[in-house]
Amino acid sequence: MRHIVLLTIALLLLPTLAAATVPATDPDMEQSPHFDGGPAGTRDMPPSLAPFNYLREFDQIVEFLAIWQLNDPDSTDHGGEIEAEAGYLGDVIQTDNTLEAIWCWARYKQVTGSSDYDDEMARAWIYCTNFPAWQEEGGFGDDYYRVHNCAWGLTAVLMYRAATGDHSYDAYAETCAQYIVDHPLNIWDGTMWNQRLDTFCKGWAAGNLYIYGEAVGNPAFTLAATSQGLDVFNWLDVNPAVNLTLEYWAMSSGTALWGVCNSYFAANPLVADTWLGANAQHLDLWQDWYSVPGYDWDSSWNVAYGNAHFAVYDILGDPQYAGNAKAIFDALLSYDTDDDGGIQAETMDPVTEDMTWVTNYLCKFGVDRLMGDPAGDDVGVLRFVGLDDGDDIPHGTPIDISILSTNFGLNPQVGVPLTLTGDWGGAGWARDLPFVAMDTLFVDTWLPPESGTYTLTAATNLPGDQDPTNDSVSVTFDYGMDLVNAPGALFASPPRPLNNPFTDQAELRLSLAKPADLRLEIFDVAGRRVATPHARTAGIGEQILRWNGVDAAGRPLPAGIYLYRVTDGTASHRGKLLKLR
Repeated sequence: MRHIVLLTIALLLLPTLAAATVPATDPDMEQSPHFDGGPAGTRDMPPSLAPFNYLREFDQIVEFLAIWQLNDPDSTDHGGEIEAEAGYLGDVIQTDNTLEAIWCWARYKQVTGSSDYDDEMARAWIYCTNFPAWQEEGGFGDDYYRVHNCAWGLTAVLMYRAATGDHSYDAYAETCAQYIVDHPLNIWDGTMWNQRLDTFCKGWAAGNLYIYGEAVGNPAFTLAATSQGLDVFNWLDVNPAVNLTLEYWAMSSGTALWGVCNSYFAANPLVADTWLGANAQHLDLWQDWYSVPGYDWDSSWNVAYGNAHFAVYDILGDPQYAGNAKAIFDALLSYDTDDDGGIQAETMDPVTEDMTWVTNYLCKFGVDRLMGDPAGDDVGVLRFVGLDDGDDIPHGTPIDISILSTNFGLNPQVGVPLTLTGDWGGAGWARDLPFVAMDTLFVDTWLPPESGTYTLTAATNLPGDQDPTNDSVSVTFDYGMDLVNAPGALFASPPRPLNNPFTDQAELRLSLAKPADLRLEIFDVAGRRVATPHARTAGIGEQILRWNGVDAAGRPLPAGIYLYRVTDGTASHRGKLLKLR
């Protein structure tokens, strides 16, 4: 539900519709820089902030989109979705962004029954009819953007119609579908494949055209979609090991494979099983940022890979691919370190330049899928704050016991029973959990009575809870390890902050009895890892570990309390840091 008043974007006196974000040409089909002989998918992801309440993430996203819709009836761009919070796309409004937002708002209405975003959808349709998808930038032989936008028109109308029962825009979708049929992108000229941009867009269009044709019972649309999907399949099949790992513009090979799965493979399931069984293993798992001509939109590339992994799972039923998709989308959600619902399209950008369009992608392809259809009554425990399974806590170190519970369901809850059991003892509380609430309960600062292994379990006990799988969380840790004298411990002296509180940089001093693999991790007060500023082998003697107050992507984190953990491969040490600015 809406938690803040929408901005009246009178301050954003934007120019009329800006030019499309046209990518640079791709004449040589350059390979991504990770083709170094190593396996795909072994690169770095951001530190995960999971587990997530995906309904809460969806709620944040639709609110973020509403903030960045232009609400100015005197503007020709009234109702359009602004591409970015700031930066080079901060003055761009276009049809695809706006159709994407319609899909997200409509799906939210379908899931929650809320009318909170009905006005936003009405304004968005004003913009999309003034600037229809099939009349966006492009011309003869340069139809990629119009085709791309028309595919978004199809999925937006289908979701809007399903959520509202309103058929007012059926003709809009029919025109979008016919445009894709009449303007097939040419990715093969008889002698060579054309640039991957048209290939990716053709896959996106083919998949959506097939889904739309099935939904409206139009075999001409599904036949055209199957034919266009076959073209993209033939491109993939030339060299699956390479062609399933490419990126360009706002898309990647994941877009192409998703399109084939939902068009040509949908019509030919036996081919799908055989080909995916042999080749889906090549589908990329993650692509770090790198510089390419045009736009380096790595978040968008990875959204498309996650979407394709879900598509492969839908066909093969192999849970590995569903797990791959979840890992990708959890990593992307972890870029939202300012917790406003938006993420950057390019991870080199600051957190103040979140972009609506890639956030739409994340919502439709990832968050919605992971959320599913929420239950009415469903609460649970997300985590213990700052306390993880396997922690080694030195004797005499106070243990802060805090429980983070949340409302996963659609109905607000009052007086939810919450219990803590285990070696600490037992106690119970009643907590109010409104819609998508996150509630942190501080229980105690505890010193266990003696060294040993301890287990704590937190659980909600809501009568009629419809999903018991998320009701409880347990954590087991070791307490009382002497970091200096314990067999195998490498700390000659445990880590201690040199400056705490700190402003620009925190410093921890420790001493090693022998070389060790030192790792410094930073967590927020909800227990989510936000940075790993130190991870390397260190020699004997005194060490200084530093953290400059930024997250894993180099973005400054706000002032507040942070938790640190230093491990040497055999033992760990935890503590708190106070960042003043």
